[in-house]
Amino acid sequence: MSSGQLRTLPVEYLWDGLVLKDDIFNYTGAVLLLPKGETITRAKLEKLMGFYGDNKNIMVYEDTYLEIMSDEHVPLEIRQKVTENQVGYTRLHKDIGTLFSSPDYEYWLNGEKMEPLIQQVAGKLEDFDPITILSCINFPRPMDEELQRHSLNVAFLNGMQAEWLNLPKEEVNTLVLAGLLHDIGKTMIPEEILNAPRRLTEDEMKIIRMHPVYSDELLQGKFDDNVRLAARHHHEKLDGMGYPDGIAEDDIGMYARITAISDIYDAMVSARSYKGARLPLDVFDMLYEEEFGRLDRSLVMSFLKNMREKYTNKQVVMSNGRRGRILFIPLNDADHPIIRQDDEIRQTDDEWYCREIISIF
Repeated sequence: MSSGQLRTLPVEYLWDGLVLKDDIFNYTGAVLLLPKGETITRAKLEKLMGFYGDNKNIMVYEDTYLEIMSDEHVPLEIRQKVTENQVGYTRLHKDIGTLFSSPDYEYWLNGEKMEPLIQQVAGKLEDFDPITILSCINFPRPMDEELQRHSLNVAFLNGMQAEWLNLPKEEVNTLVLAGLLHDIGKTMIPEEILNAPRRLTEDEMKIIRMHPVYSDELLQGKFDDNVRLAARHHHEKLDGMGYPDGIAEDDIGMYARITAISDIYDAMVSARSYKGARLPLDVFDMLYEEEFGRLDRSLVMSFLKNMREKYTNKQVVMSNGRRGRILFIPLNDADHPIIRQDDEIRQTDDEWYCREIISIF
C-alpha cells in the first residue's frame, strides 16, 4: 500500500492511455476512484470530470503528481503556471511590471514603495526550497515580460547568494533590492530595441550598453550607494574588460560582483527568439570555464558549490525519453553529470544526455 503526502491534481491533466502507477482518490482524498495499474481511457476521463459538480480535482500521491505534471502530455505553460502560482511568483512579477511601466520614477523609486517587494522576495527565500524558486527562474518568459521577470529572478538569485555567503539579513535584503533595480535603466531604452526578437546591431548594442549609466542616474540619492553601484557596475569585469566604465579589481564592489553572476545565470537559462535556453548544468560549466569574462572567482565557486548541491538527487528526463536521477555533478564538467537510470549508473555524453531537469515542484 502506498504512503506519503497526497496532492491535488486537476482531472484535465490526465490523458487517454495513462497507466496509473498508484491509486487516485476523490478531491477529499477519502474515496478511491481508480486503483494502481488501471489505464485511463476517454470514458473514464469523462466519468471523472462528471464527479462532484464544479470540483474537477482528484488527489494523488506526491510521486504520481510529479510524474504526471512533468510529462510531455502536460504543456509547459501549465507547468509554469502551477509552479509560479505555488510560489507566488506570478503576483510578484506583475507588481514589478506595474512599477516599471510607470513614468513617474519619483513616485515609486523610494524605500516605501520598494520595501514590500523586498520583504516578499526575502520571505519566499525562507518559505521555499531554492529548487522551487529556480524552477520559476528557469522557465521561458514572454518577450514583453522580459525586464520584470529578469529583475525578479536576479533579486531571487542575489538573495540566495547572500544567504549562501552567510551575510546578515540586512545585506540579504539590500542585495535583493539591488537585483530588483539592477536593470532599471532599461526602462529608458526604446522598446523596439529592448524587445527586439533578433540579434542587435552594433549601434543598438551601444544604446543597450548605456542602461547601467541610466540606472545610476535614476538611483542617485534614493537608496544605499551599494544598490546604485551594483546597477552601474554589474557588467564590469575584474580585468577591466567590462562596461560602462572599464573599471577593474577592487573598484568593483561586492554587490556588483554578486549581481553580475545572478544576471549572467538568468540571461543564459532564458530563451529568446534568436537563442535557445540552456540547461542550468550547461551554465555551471560555462561559469567554471570563465566563458563570460573574468568574474570574482571565489563568488563563482560559492555559487557553483551551492547550485550543484541543490540539483544533486533531482530527477531528469534523458535524451532517450526515460527518467533518471542526478547522482553527482562534476565541478569541472558540470554538463556531464553522473546519472542513475533504473539499475544503470553512468556519466552522460553527446548521445545520452539530460534533456530536462524535473525540478518544478
